[in-house]
Order: sequence, then structure tokens, then C-alpha cells
Amino acid sequence: MDRIPEPKSRRDERIDYRPAMPDDGAAIAGLICQAGGGLYEFLFDDLIPFVRAFDIVAAGVGMSDSPLSWENCLVATGGSAGVVGVANFFPADSISDETFLSLVSDRFEHIRPMLQLLDRGSMFLNAVAVAGNYRGNGIGTRLIERAEARALEAGLPRLSLHVWVDNVPAIRLYKRHGFTEVGIAELAASPRLPHRGGSLLMRKTLLRSPD
Repeated sequence: MDRIPEPKSRRDERIDYRPAMPDDGAAIAGLICQAGGGLYEFLFDDLIPFVRAFDIVAAGVGMSDSPLSWENCLVATGGSAGVVGVANFFPADSISDETFLSLVSDRFEHIRPMLQLLDRGSMFLNAVAVAGNYRGNGIGTRLIERAEARALEAGLPRLSLHVWVDNVPAIRLYKRHGFTEVGIAELAASPRLPHRGGSLLMRKTLLRSPD
């Protein structure tokens, strides 16, 4: 486990980076929903009476065979604040067109282009998110770096991700980290989805450190 002092507004705290544990589930689910930028609410809100998108994501985080599983996550923790950041990642080859079909039907069809536009053979960074008052301290950067290391450990030479086309700050951030644009999954406009222009696939070729 790394213990790294944060240099800015939270420099009086230490941030730990570690594999997630089952007890982190609720915090992970909230951060994954945050990273989705409305995607999970589009897919799951009002799908089942009295069940929120958060509840369905949290159920996925708790399942060992789910892409969202806590087993596929690294977390950053900040003292008494608990989990303040998360990276959720898994091999892109594990994503199937049928992942959500049995649950969301027409909603799945709406986002199907995203699941069809993938960088097969890469590690897919499904979500990276940091709690609001901990942003700007390099936590997201360190989580991405650890996801890159995990990809190389798994024998996968690239890290890939989807980001909303209209999320310009995030695209700039990923470009600074060496990601390049691959293609755009075009999605029809929907009043339930707060984004326009579709989803951009980006990837980064990873270089193994010399021995």
C-alpha cells in the first residue's frame, strides 16, 4: 500500500491507494455513478419501482462476476473520509453486447454503439472518479497510473476508455495522460441523457518499464 501526502488543499491528509474491499461497495457505487455522467441513471432509473440507478450499480459492485465488481476496483482513501476515489477497470474483451439486454431493452439499444466501439485486447477503464472536495490533488492521475500498471500485469498493452464528446475538460485531461482519440459512438439525442455528440473512445499504448 502506498502512502502519499497530497500537496494542495488536502495536504494535511494522507491518501492511501489499495485494492477495493466488499465494505467499500456503497462508496464505489456512488463514485461510479458520478463518473458515468448520467449513463447509469439513463439505463436504470425508474426501470424497477422504488429502485434507483445507484441501487442497481451497488448490486453490481457487490457481485464477483460483474464488470462493476469491487474485485475490479482500486480505491483511494482519505483518513476518516473513507473512500474518496475509485478506478474500475476490466479487460475490454469481457464486454458483451448482451451485458444489459435482459434488464434495459430499449435503453440498451440506445447505448449499444458504445458497447460495439471497443478497443479489443486492451484494459477498459470503465470509471475513474474522485470525490468533489478531493479533486485537483492528483488522486485521479495516480488511479489511472495504477490501472495502467494492472493492465501490464495482465498482459494487456493498452488502456482504453469512453468519455462523453461534450466533456471537454475530461478529454483534455486524458490527452495530457497520453490517450488518443480512436472513434465516436454516435448516440441519438434523448431527454433522459444529459449529453450530446455521443461517446468518444480513447486509448493509450502502455510501455513496460525496463528491468
